[in-house]
Amino acid sequence: MPEHYIDQNVAVASRLLIVLSILFGVLFFASNSNELLKQGVLTTDAFAALQAEADCRADELEEEGISLRECELMLVQVEIALESSPDWFRSVQQILSASGIAAALLSIGLALNLSANSGSSSRFSLRILVWVLGGLVVLDSVMFIAALQTGPLLRAQYLWPLLLWFFIHLSLALGARTISKNINDKLSYPAGKF
Repeated sequence: MPEHYIDQNVAVASRLLIVLSILFGVLFFASNSNELLKQGVLTTDAFAALQAEADCRADELEEEGISLRECELMLVQVEIALESSPDWFRSVQQILSASGIAAALLSIGLALNLSANSGSSSRFSLRILVWVLGGLVVLDSVMFIAALQTGPLLRAQYLWPLLLWFFIHLSLALGARTISKNINDKLSYPAGKF
């Protein structure tokens, strides 16, 4: 294959990696932020207070556009989260979610740096991005294992999204590694020296 096609493919793949890293970084940041907030708010004390106040008044139901049954089911969702999780789950989820937020922000920053810079700074950012995406794969695995230790109703809420994130981050990490390897090979073996 002519050399300019290889260069063009690596450039297109790099731009695609940048866009996908930013897009999925923002989505992962939002997902982990919601989880961190959920774990901070859903406590046994908060649920006891919620049950005392949750009378599902008709005027509030009409204002929100929900039925009485939907209001009752929202309370059941809170009960599921509290009853299905072991004592350690909440603190572990908070730590893992905070780590996910930091890793997502780092991947977004590295992707933005890749789009703004070229040369050795860009290659260094790409290498770090490979490690960050690999770390996200490990983090997804740890989150998955933690969710496996919960009750069946909570597992049903967590496992599929975590599996999806695992494969998204694995695909991005492998793509970043392939691009990094192609760039390093090109620098190691200039055109015509293969």
